[in-house]
Amino acid sequence: MVSRPATTAYASRPPPAAHRLPPTPLDTKPITFADDGRRATRELLRRFDEISRSRDLRARLETLEALDRQYGSGALLELEDVSGLVASILTDLAPADAELVIGVALWAIRHGVAIEAPDVVSNALAERANHARTRDELAAVLAMMRAVIDNVAPRLAADLERSNPERPWRILHANLAITAIRTEDATLMDSAFDALEAALPGEAQSFYAEARALALAPGISPVVRERIEARIQA
Repeated sequence: MVSRPATTAYASRPPPAAHRLPPTPLDTKPITFADDGRRATRELLRRFDEISRSRDLRARLETLEALDRQYGSGALLELEDVSGLVASILTDLAPADAELVIGVALWAIRHGVAIEAPDVVSNALAERANHARTRDELAAVLAMMRAVIDNVAPRLAADLERSNPERPWRILHANLAITAIRTEDATLMDSAFDALEAALPGEAQSFYAEARALALAPGISPVVRERIEARIQA
């Protein structure tokens, strides 16, 4: 876990899993998810074909496309075992391609399917955040992080594993705050800090203390220091 909360998103250690794909050098252009859901799912298959010839995993991705065709790209799915299918795809995709992981997670969110491999998705979002350079790119990652948090909240919000610093609930909120800081946008920071304090009330102040120390570095917007100071003094 890196120790630069004002600049770099955390990635938890990936859990052991069978049938992981080997990392493959790729075009780093992200998948465009602003298109309609079915087109986004087809893009997942196209990108997958660039990195793997696993017939089993491709067949599972094709099932997502088939569900889009049968029920609609944004329909809520209450079908048995769909969350397990999504979890198996996410686990087997990681750590080969963060964009594919994010795409599958967004498919689940569109369909109201529980994300049961939140650590994998958290790591992928951290990678996307760490490669983001513009405010618009960072804001897009923030929106994805919030959507994932909303999806996993019914299962993780109780935060029963507080002794584990790498638990997905903590990592997602820390990365939300880190990414908001990088935007240097007061509104986005305040919103992320509100979420951090609600989710991790016992850890927020230590986060602010470390972030304040890093925010004193040259080149950091005064707005960042002001918003962090406001939380420390509250």
